[in-house]
Amino acid sequence: MVPTLKEIYRRLVRFFLQKKQDGSARPFAPALLSADHVSDTVAAIIIPIRVKHQAKEALMRLQRLLSQIPECFEVVVVDDGSALRWQKEVCRLVMAKPNSRYTYLPTSKQRFSLARARNRGAAESKSEIIIFHDLDFLGTTGTYLQIADFIGKKQPLQQQCFFCIPVAFLAESGTKNYLHHLQSGSIINNWDFYQAEESVGGVKFLVQGSSCIVLNRDYFLKVGGHDESYDGHGAEDFELLHRLSLNFPIAKRPADYAVNTGSGKITEYRGFRAFFALYGEECAKSECILMHLYHPKRKEIGYYQHERNFAKLKALMLQDSSRVDLHG
Repeated sequence: MVPTLKEIYRRLVRFFLQKKQDGSARPFAPALLSADHVSDTVAAIIIPIRVKHQAKEALMRLQRLLSQIPECFEVVVVDDGSALRWQKEVCRLVMAKPNSRYTYLPTSKQRFSLARARNRGAAESKSEIIIFHDLDFLGTTGTYLQIADFIGKKQPLQQQCFFCIPVAFLAESGTKNYLHHLQSGSIINNWDFYQAEESVGGVKFLVQGSSCIVLNRDYFLKVGGHDESYDGHGAEDFELLHRLSLNFPIAKRPADYAVNTGSGKITEYRGFRAFFALYGEECAKSECILMHLYHPKRKEIGYYQHERNFAKLKALMLQDSSRVDLHG
């Protein structure tokens, strides 16, 4: 019997409350990892980038991210139209890392598109499993080994199976603290830091149904990848999650499925954000999360397309609800 969204979400809230009350965990303690399966490539991590404004910060974040990802992952960096002066620098950073590839798209005169870059990265990848990973996401090497361990324990996956890696969005203060502890080597995994920082206001919110989606590469390409008409930033990940979930439902959809409550605390979610959060529940229960580092809003004109893209997403969800019974 498929549980209802309300039943699953009640268990999820109880889990987080129990974690907050559990004081037995040591700060930044290492997770127990099984490394038996990490000698071969586990998955491809696909990272879109465009270096234009705030170039030094972007390059620093890329270098930091690449330094933390272990070699059991293939890394595919897709440069979606960086300014000419920065292309060689991005390429140099990527190609210095083993098991990595760099792809440049001549799209500098077009709006930066996460959907387009992720699609190209998937096409270029040689791995069976792919992970969509934004430049501003970050974990320790231990975190990525946790992810490798988690993926290994779920194998073999049904082709249409997918899940999300939860992402904790840090405030500016939380980002400074995280980078300080990362540099000092005092963080082994992200979960314990997340719990400690959340209690002092360093975390804005945790997104369980994040854009950090883990899925089968061939299946992703078979369903058409990201819809590139969702260009710029906004809803392109939810549109993909919507289509993927049609063939891999995790629970009954809520009656208010098409409602967008916006980003915020997980206990306040409704609509599709509440439903998609379930795809990150198992990963969260395994204490496996990434951090999103604070950054000022992009200066690129037209990059943020939230109003247009979310209106388009709502129309799609309502249309699909009228054609098939998504709530049964």
